[in-house]
Amino acid sequence: MSSTSWEEIKKLAADFQRVQLVESSYKLSERNCIEIINKLISLDLINLYHSTDGKEFITQKHLEKEIYDEIFVHDGRINIVELQSLLNIDITYIEAKVSEIIRDDPNLTLILGQIISKDYMNKISEEINELLKEKGSVSVAELTNIYSLPGDFLYQVIKPRVGEIIKGNFDGNIIFTHNYINHQKALLSGVLEASIRPIRFSQLIKEYSLDQSMIFEIFDELIVAKQINGKLFGSRQVASAVFVPEFFTKAQDQYIQAFFKQNGYIDFSTLKKIGITEPDNYVKSLLATEDIQFLSSSCISNFFIEQLGQEIEEQLNKNGISETMQILPSNLSEKDVASLTATFCQKLKQNIDCVIMAETYLVSRNFIKDFQNKFQDQMESKSKEDLTKKNIVLGIKSETLIVGSLDGKPVISSKSSKSKSKSKSVQESDHVNIEIVFIDKNNLINQLKLLVNEDINDDLMDSLVEYFLKPLNSQYLDLLKSKVEKGLVTISETEQSADGKPAPKKLTIKEVQEKVKFFLIQGKIFDKALKLFSNQKVQDQLNKHLLKTSCSEITNEMLKLIANEQMIQITDENLNSDSRNKIIQKLKDPFKQNFVELNQSLTNQSCSEVIDLIEKVAKECVELAVKKDPKREKEVILQLRESTKASLNEEKDPATVLQLACLLIFHSSTNLFLNAPGRCVPNILEFLQPNLKEEAYKKLINFQNVVIENASKHKTDEIANISAELVEEIRYIGLNAKQHLHENKN
Repeated sequence: MSSTSWEEIKKLAADFQRVQLVESSYKLSERNCIEIINKLISLDLINLYHSTDGKEFITQKHLEKEIYDEIFVHDGRINIVELQSLLNIDITYIEAKVSEIIRDDPNLTLILGQIISKDYMNKISEEINELLKEKGSVSVAELTNIYSLPGDFLYQVIKPRVGEIIKGNFDGNIIFTHNYINHQKALLSGVLEASIRPIRFSQLIKEYSLDQSMIFEIFDELIVAKQINGKLFGSRQVASAVFVPEFFTKAQDQYIQAFFKQNGYIDFSTLKKIGITEPDNYVKSLLATEDIQFLSSSCISNFFIEQLGQEIEEQLNKNGISETMQILPSNLSEKDVASLTATFCQKLKQNIDCVIMAETYLVSRNFIKDFQNKFQDQMESKSKEDLTKKNIVLGIKSETLIVGSLDGKPVISSKSSKSKSKSKSVQESDHVNIEIVFIDKNNLINQLKLLVNEDINDDLMDSLVEYFLKPLNSQYLDLLKSKVEKGLVTISETEQSADGKPAPKKLTIKEVQEKVKFFLIQGKIFDKALKLFSNQKVQDQLNKHLLKTSCSEITNEMLKLIANEQMIQITDENLNSDSRNKIIQKLKDPFKQNFVELNQSLTNQSCSEVIDLIEKVAKECVELAVKKDPKREKEVILQLRESTKASLNEEKDPATVLQLACLLIFHSSTNLFLNAPGRCVPNILEFLQPNLKEEAYKKLINFQNVVIENASKHKTDEIANISAELVEEIRYIGLNAKQHLHENKN
């Protein structure tokens, strides 16, 4: 190289050095640099990520490199959230870049926000293999807790590596070694072979640390190989599975067969105590050749039943009563004893007729007949005495005699005769019932105790009383009726009128007071009820009917009492306005003036005014002090309801059935009672329509139309030809009125 060229180089080097040493005249601030970079990014000229503190910018390739570095540093598993704090980059950038990496790199997987590499999977496979060598078996559930990874993911990791990295077998849930299986089999075989009584699998697993996931499979192999002898009972669930050794089963069978042969029965509860879960099927299989009757909680030999039947027959012939509970085994249930009692009753019919009482007692018909015959003389003697009493004779003739029931309340024994008054209100058709009791409950109990000569069980006593009480009283009533029909009646002279006919009963002042008290409460109830009708015409009809019936009746009773006290003879028992006026004119003041005013009010005044007048007359004439008593008012309403229900139960006339049903529905809807004639039934139904369910209302209206149609085709004194089903349907609606009303109206 020439000297000129070398000099030039030296000169250029000196110039370059000088330039480097000279400070620049222009500098960019940090803020300007950031603005320039952001501008370039917005123009898509460069693609950079800035750190979360805003002081650094990195490229996508650098971010990818750092993510890979962190995966490597963390042994192939790292959480995305951790990357944010480590790389100081916004999480959204990291998530986006991780998604790209996972998509492009098959060796990486994203699970629950964690990046997991294939190397990590191999690593945990090696760890699982070491754990398997140590324990013999490892479940996926256990690994899930160790590595905090989903079971499905671990399944995908384990399955392809079994046999390579993981030395063992995998059934989908558990990884185990062959040595482990052999150990489990040997342990289970030894325990079951040594057992002499039933043992639960749950107990085996707890005491011997057996693997419950493979215990049934190992058990089946042992049974097939005949290494153990026995059976598995219960379902193939650890909680319920029970192994019963063959030795125990044979001993159990021998014990049960010996017990049955000796006692003639087997109680299922005893079988359950010794571990037999299905005793009925077990007995059917074990004693298939025996003649056995199966009951709900036991089984019994038919031969044993025949022997017991003979013993029961002896007791019935001797005492007339046999308690099967004492003869049968004591550990039989009441249901089984009752069932066997019915069996004995059926079998004994060939030799001795008997009936069942209190479910477990047998009573012979001869005993019943002898007991009833004891009362024949008493009935004859008492009937002679009772037929000298006018009220009993009249009660039989008017069919209003009633007999005492088991609970002491009277029960109507014969229906009232059919009359036109039945189509009127319940109060119009009521009769004064005469109660008669031949024998009461206490007397009957005493008679039974004398006959049996021993203490009688309370249940049997109740059944005997129920069996005898009503029939004896009814039999006595039939005897009275028979004698009246034959004319075997003697009425004392003091109870006969001048013409020889029985004189009508005269009420005492106390009886009249009670009747007036009842009427005043009843009348006010009726008055309140009729005022609920908005139609004035309907109110007037109900008002007129009430005046004509209840108000007139109580006025007549008070007038008869005063007339009797003033020695005024009444020839006509059924008083009307004119006949009342004739009697009133014979009265002395102040009674005369009071009854004149009352009699006049019965023709043209409102019920409220008439009731007030009746109360006034009662105070002055029959010395009645009336006090308001809400409790008594409820009792009167209850009496009206029950008497109406009783009438409805007995009534056969369709028109009257409809009328009584409407009165009961009106009561259920308003808590009041109505005294209404049959012609007001359409008005009552119209009033009840908003409260009645549509189906019930339609049935009542249709039935009303049928009654009206039939009434036009039949005579007034004949029962309309309407099907019994329709009548019973309306009767049911009346007796169960509340069920057919809307709830918000109830």
